[in-house]
Amino acid sequence: MTARGRDGGGAGGRKRPWRTPRARSAPPAERLAAPPAEPHAAPPAALAVQRVGGAWLVHPATGPDRRSLLFAAGLAADPEYAVVVVDLLPDTALDAVEEALARAVPAGPRGLRLVFGRPPSQGPAAAGRWLAGRLGRDVVVPDGVLLPSAGGALFIGADRGRGWVLATPEGRERYVSRRFPRPAWDGTLPDRPRPVGGDAVAEPVSAGVWIRPVREDAAQHRHRRYLAARLRCRSEAVTVVIGTPDAPEPAPEDVARFWLGLPEDARSTMRVVLFGRARGAGGRPYGEHLADLTGEPVRVYNGFPTSDPVVGRAPLDEVRFLEGDGTPGRPVLAREYLCLPPEPGGQPAVSLAVDHRWPLDHLPMLRRGLYRGGPGVALEVLPWGLWIRPSAEPSYADEVRAAPPDPHHELILCDDSVAEALPRLQQLAEDVVRRLPPETGLLVRVLTAGRPWGVPAPAAARRELPPAGGASRVGEAEEGGEEKPAHGFEERAEAGAGEEAVAGPERVAGGPFGGAGSPRDAAVVALALQRNPELGRGFPPEAVLAGLLAARLQLTVHGRGSGPQPAGTGGAVPAPTAPALEGLAMLPVHDGVVALRTDLDEAGARWYEEHRQVVEDGVCSASLTGNPGRTGNADIVIRSLTGRRTALLEPELPDRVLFAPGTRFEVLQVRVRRGERTVVMMRELPAGDVVPDGPVPVVGAVVREMEESLRVWRGDEESGPVRSGTPDPFARPPGLGEPTPDPTPVPDPARGRSGAVGRPVALSERFR
Repeated sequence: MTARGRDGGGAGGRKRPWRTPRARSAPPAERLAAPPAEPHAAPPAALAVQRVGGAWLVHPATGPDRRSLLFAAGLAADPEYAVVVVDLLPDTALDAVEEALARAVPAGPRGLRLVFGRPPSQGPAAAGRWLAGRLGRDVVVPDGVLLPSAGGALFIGADRGRGWVLATPEGRERYVSRRFPRPAWDGTLPDRPRPVGGDAVAEPVSAGVWIRPVREDAAQHRHRRYLAARLRCRSEAVTVVIGTPDAPEPAPEDVARFWLGLPEDARSTMRVVLFGRARGAGGRPYGEHLADLTGEPVRVYNGFPTSDPVVGRAPLDEVRFLEGDGTPGRPVLAREYLCLPPEPGGQPAVSLAVDHRWPLDHLPMLRRGLYRGGPGVALEVLPWGLWIRPSAEPSYADEVRAAPPDPHHELILCDDSVAEALPRLQQLAEDVVRRLPPETGLLVRVLTAGRPWGVPAPAAARRELPPAGGASRVGEAEEGGEEKPAHGFEERAEAGAGEEAVAGPERVAGGPFGGAGSPRDAAVVALALQRNPELGRGFPPEAVLAGLLAARLQLTVHGRGSGPQPAGTGGAVPAPTAPALEGLAMLPVHDGVVALRTDLDEAGARWYEEHRQVVEDGVCSASLTGNPGRTGNADIVIRSLTGRRTALLEPELPDRVLFAPGTRFEVLQVRVRRGERTVVMMRELPAGDVVPDGPVPVVGAVVREMEESLRVWRGDEESGPVRSGTPDPFARPPGLGEPTPDPTPVPDPARGRSGAVGRPVALSERFR
């Protein structure tokens, strides 16, 4: 078949492997420029508009600056209004840009949410009022200082202004919220600080409310900024942050009164973050004490639920260990606990692990957080790790459950109080370690001991645990409990043996960088590592730097490499190098719908109809914001699982998602309609999935998600957006190119397999 690029050109059967796009961001040719004003008006500023992420960016016609692109790309989606980021030149007068701004904003029935990078001299409120009257549409503007928050949110604190304000075409204004996006629970919380007892105050924050000491000092301001930048917000549940590091904790009785004063529907879903060193009466867990005082279930995070506003990061869903100063440390596997009020007889209820990531789904669940490991054996998820024990609880069970977590390791304790059960417990520990997801990169210490402290137990023979995820061992086992770290069970253990494994990607030998790169390349990579220190976790620092730099070089004109020369071409097309693929595998994963636009003839569409599973041999690119304004007669829509966002290494193109060589896709639907673009829907297949022969099953949720994305993108296109006219050299239909030379296999942490190339698989073949 003949596969053409978006510019309509191309050669039949040409493979378009890893190639180098432009070196820098140039203003797109199709951007909408405002026409000149009347001769008697003040000289207007010419403006242009482009789609960036989930927002529109209005900027001077000379082009946007990099900070504006990054800011707009990182904003959260708004289900109610079209988000428009307006980047004006400094000290721009409103009357100089009013008409140009009115023509530049996207058309459509939805209202607008304006965010000014540099507000006009008269202020955002005046611009909102004028634009609402001029366009006949509701316009929401910030009246106060915006505080960028986790997940692309924007928050206006009580001490920073009135909040988000809605201006109507009739000239009226009303308060909307302090939070964008506005969560479902927004109206259930006070929008101003409220006293909690005599020594604490409940202060609105982006994710919910922060109950903190009344005092104001530099530390409080630092913690406030940190909570805004990193605390993950749940749209369906209020997050209650209790306490401040190194400060007296709010009294549980005062917190309980505040809790009971909130509406019942808010209380039923609230989550608690213990930001300080909060403990309940008599050393009890704070959540259990709060459940006792309120008589209601209390959900408590086992650490700090974190996110990050940095552009290019995949949305995080992690809970991290809280260090003494309140900063998050390593991820924890037990993420959330449900603390129940005491039973009618007065006996305290056991807290239940309601959200964890220990690989125990293959075992029968006895209750939340407790699993059956076979006859007479149980596995219990606890805040510090996993307790593998006899089904009959030992007398010291409460002491084990109350043990402090280790700041560096997840712990697996094999209880040796029943000698005949010990081999089965140790076998289960080995199985759990093997099943740990390799991308976690966690250190796991496996201990065989009795009570974790104070009571001697028979020393168990050391057993070699195979490293999780094929990883190399990073520590040696200690015999006889001689090592005494500062935290964890080993602090008081008098007998037992510990073994340490790492769940993470194994090291793969690299290769040449693909070129030295420019100082800008090095600066971009250094900034990415500074903002995202977890990139390449489990790899040596020099390998991380080499891989990311190699990927950066092949994403820009600085990349040079050897590769096949397709027929009819005069220059080399560089194939992906092993270090570049290694660097690609370190980038954030995009879990969502992406699309690429191309040209498909009848033979190409028929080829997809005849192939249930396809394998892309090279690097394949798509966009997470659709393809408005780009040429091509077909849209290929993909449900991505492990596609990599490249914005950290290529800030000029914040929407690109790359799939590694060897990625497998299942074709779900091919839609060919006269007068419309052809639509090919496919989903990325996880490692190990088998696609049988026969008709394509109905995958309703996936198809509905794709249909909704297409609807939004088509609405964008009808509103007149523009795209860069430069074709993306990696955006090609998966599986339709000629094979490229097999690069050195590189493990992909998200796949747990090598990134080796593959081939199309016809429906008549069964994948093995």
